[in-house]
Amino acid sequence: MGEESNGAQTTAGRDDGKDPARISPVESIEVTIEGKPARLSFDDDLFWLNRQSSAEPARAYLLVPHQLVLHASFIPDSDGGSLLVRLLSPPLTSTGATPLLPFKKSKSRAQQILELQKSLVEEEEAAARDTSGSSPNKLQAQLEGPCTNLRLIKIEARIESPALAAGTINGGGEAVDPSFASQWAAKLMRLAYPHSSPHRRLKVLVNPVGGPGKALPLFTNRIRPVLEAAGCKLDVTITTHINHGLELARDLALDQYDAVVCVSGDGMLHEVLNGFAVRNDAQTALAMPVAPIPAGSGNAVALNLLGVAQGFNLALASLNAIKGTPLPIDVCSVTQPAIAKPKRSTTAASRSKRRSMNGVPSSSSTSTTASSPSSAVATLEPADADPQELTTAPAKPYSLHYSFLSQAIGLMADVDLGTEDMRALGDARFVIGYIGGVLANKVCEVDLDVKLGERGTMNKAEMRKKVLQTNQRADDVDGKVTAPDVPQGPDDGDHASLQHGAVTDLLPVEGEEPPALEIIDPSWPSRQANDTNPSENASQAAGPGPGWYRIKSTISALYAGKIPYVARDLLQFPFALPGDGCIDMALMLHGGGRSGKLRAINGAERGVVVYDRALAYFKVEAYRVTPHFQPGDKRLKKGGLVSIDGEHRPYLPFQVEVAPKLKFKVLSLYGKWVVPDVAPPEDKDP
Repeated sequence: MGEESNGAQTTAGRDDGKDPARISPVESIEVTIEGKPARLSFDDDLFWLNRQSSAEPARAYLLVPHQLVLHASFIPDSDGGSLLVRLLSPPLTSTGATPLLPFKKSKSRAQQILELQKSLVEEEEAAARDTSGSSPNKLQAQLEGPCTNLRLIKIEARIESPALAAGTINGGGEAVDPSFASQWAAKLMRLAYPHSSPHRRLKVLVNPVGGPGKALPLFTNRIRPVLEAAGCKLDVTITTHINHGLELARDLALDQYDAVVCVSGDGMLHEVLNGFAVRNDAQTALAMPVAPIPAGSGNAVALNLLGVAQGFNLALASLNAIKGTPLPIDVCSVTQPAIAKPKRSTTAASRSKRRSMNGVPSSSSTSTTASSPSSAVATLEPADADPQELTTAPAKPYSLHYSFLSQAIGLMADVDLGTEDMRALGDARFVIGYIGGVLANKVCEVDLDVKLGERGTMNKAEMRKKVLQTNQRADDVDGKVTAPDVPQGPDDGDHASLQHGAVTDLLPVEGEEPPALEIIDPSWPSRQANDTNPSENASQAAGPGPGWYRIKSTISALYAGKIPYVARDLLQFPFALPGDGCIDMALMLHGGGRSGKLRAINGAERGVVVYDRALAYFKVEAYRVTPHFQPGDKRLKKGGLVSIDGEHRPYLPFQVEVAPKLKFKVLSLYGKWVVPDVAPPEDKDP
């Protein structure tokens, strides 16, 4: 250890029990903060602040992993210079007695972080020696451990002229930038941004009426300060009407931004996806990553990216927008029969009415809206007449739109869309709606045809194994995303092509309907709660062919999706992967009765419901749903509800497949969905 005359210090490294040849050097610099001596230091893993001259991290007043450092710079002046560091930190707790043990001192926050980091490094080194071992995700472990409840910290330190031996003062009184201070700050920035570039250019969309309606004050007071502290360049738009996000994404100048930030719920991400997908350069547009910052009612994407415990953490979501790397996820194509729609009116009165319905003052910017029923004229309009109608060509008999979250019909759609009048309650509205649906215990009258294809499966043991392998690959590279599981096709402009046909096409089967498929998981020998006997010619789970099959079981709900958590207390698809080319499907079997539906509540946040006999869970490449009732039928809740990414779609047949040439990229700190491992329960016949 040696002191340098210029106030900088390079030590042999902190003693954490490693081989001395591999100890990380500590870069340390003496400063004053509010006139008092202090020292700023960092090594290969951590940054810390000591209030006195000591550089020992265990005695630090503040200590965080590098990834929580947002910005560091040195600004010289005539009296020396200012060293500025902006970071996110947990509460600055000091060592003290606990109420239960008043004579025993508890560990400081810095000591907790330091000890955990030492343990993680040792685990990482052990995994490197043992090729079969698994590496920890160090950032995730810290953020789920002592580095919770982050807040913005601004350090403004002074280095006075006598300490700047590396700098000089010329006759004009101008200070030459001391190389050691600038290099210290530059090295810290390189360590703070290992997988991304600082100072991102962000297009920020704020939905002021989404969910509880608090997005705008949350952005102003808690989100914007973090983004600006990191030096991000912000272009902020406050959305004013339905599909405003779609319109902005459709016309976005891609070369002017590095990412799109959505301060809203999942609906805004759905709009951005569909805005990108209808562009002529759809694949290029979808390469623009999107970062959700939770300000809606469900916030499912944020939950899956940050973990259920941190999914509503605004500081962590802001950090993800600043430093996350793009995680490619599958995009699903959804087709429905084209329908006659009322001709739009663009009168000032109709535009004012639309804005009023959405809580936006009539002085806001205008948008095309539907006319009153008395002036409606039935017509089949081109796709570009309304951004909600994403038909790729007017001559086609179907509409095409895109999904990346979930699709639902039956009980789960009723829960999602039938509780929109309770949005102020947040995700508690889903629990209330579900209890009402259990009491009603209705059958979802539909025909369901599925295509497992080459990638689909009913084997939950295989699904679980693949999830564990995928997540471990992400941890091994410390959250840096390498490539999607399924390669994306070339950008040949034909991104709207359908691999398995549209909903208006006849299914390629012999006879009037596809053969029956019995739902049996070979890894979980528990009979499903079917109310029908298996067909003698039903295909067994051990070997269904690549074609289409019909599910004969009577169901109460169909729920399909690409994300594990659909709400904070519902891990519906624990084996969903971002880019496996499959859609995870959960069928609530009506034969399970009310008791089966109520069992789904118990442990729903842990995902074990997928092993319940009242639920069928499998992966498909495509599926088709054909309702038995017409839209508006009085037997249907609110005339029939179909939910696509939480948005209302017509109660008509729909077909879903993974789009072979499209990927939607979201920013991720960890390179994976953050979900627990869902092991099967010991009781195999719940």
